Amino acid sequence: MQKRRTLIYSIILILSLLFLNTQLEAQVLPTRYPTLELVTNTPCPICANQNPGLFTRLQTYEGQYHLIGFYPGKPYVSCIFYNANKPENDARWAHYQGEIFGTPTVVINGIDFKSSNGVTNSVLEDITGGTSWLEVTVEETSGASRTVDIILEDHEGSATTGKLFAVAVEKIIQYNAPNGETLHHNVFRKFLTPTDGVDIDISSGTATASYSYDVDPTWQADEIYVIAWLMNPDTKEIYNSGTRFDPDFVSAIDPVTDADKLHIYPNPTSGQFTISLTENHSPSTITVFSVTGAVVFEKNYSADAEIQIDGSLWSEGSYIVRVKTGLKEFSNLVRIGK
Repeated sequence: MQKRRTLIYSIILILSLLFLNTQLEAQVLPTRYPTLELVTNTPCPICANQNPGLFTRLQTYEGQYHLIGFYPGKPYVSCIFYNANKPENDARWAHYQGEIFGTPTVVINGIDFKSSNGVTNSVLEDITGGTSWLEVTVEETSGASRTVDIILEDHEGSATTGKLFAVAVEKIIQYNAPNGETLHHNVFRKFLTPTDGVDIDISSGTATASYSYDVDPTWQADEIYVIAWLMNPDTKEIYNSGTRFDPDFVSAIDPVTDADKLHIYPNPTSGQFTISLTENHSPSTITVFSVTGAVVFEKNYSADAEIQIDGSLWSEGSYIVRVKTGLKEFSNLVRIGK
């Protein structure tokens, strides 16, 4: 009887540990940003009737999704944003040939098609707040001529290939359209990748791509930014997307706190990096975690100077740097890339 009870307790303990491990693994996955493609048209009266309500509902979920406004010449070829880039707007319409039959249509993650009115609060609640095996990081310079680095990181080994897309959009345009709309959100301007995407191999766990583009003088430079996404080449499902506005990926094991007070440079780095605090604190303990929670570095420091750390032997990826000084704690992320 005692042996049986011990066996039962052991099974319960093992199951509990497995459940806890599963929960921890779920916690360290990046945010999944639903990718919404609004296919619309500025002379279209139905668009004017439905789009403002969509934008109002989206305000509740600001920062939890990525939106691109594509403007094919459907049903009116006089659309100003269509005429600004006919070939590439047409190409995106053709990408969903037979799946989009009119405007306005919202394509959710490449596979779900709804009218603007059909993207209800319930739908938005269902598609936001999730996690993804894929992290998409976009780093972009400013100015008239820009360079863009896109970093893809597989946190689960879930895929080996995908199609990468990157576009430049204009965040807000004030324009009195023929249909009465006055505010136009995330207006598509141009593809950085080919319109049919670029084949990407992420079997090693990470992949990078770099692009450059010029900001057209007719665009508002301070409203221009890049959205990048990775698509399943067979189903067209968008795995995840990213922009330069997204917060750094943070593990629930050790959230980033007061990141603006903990400076890390260079970041990204090939190995060596320097840590400095904007406030004077001494002594301090520095701990560096992998995104799975493993401690890769820990050391106590008594001096209040900048501290150099060598991460050249660490695997590529993101690491959480935590500095404890007395009762205060600061965290930030550093990305190691060879």
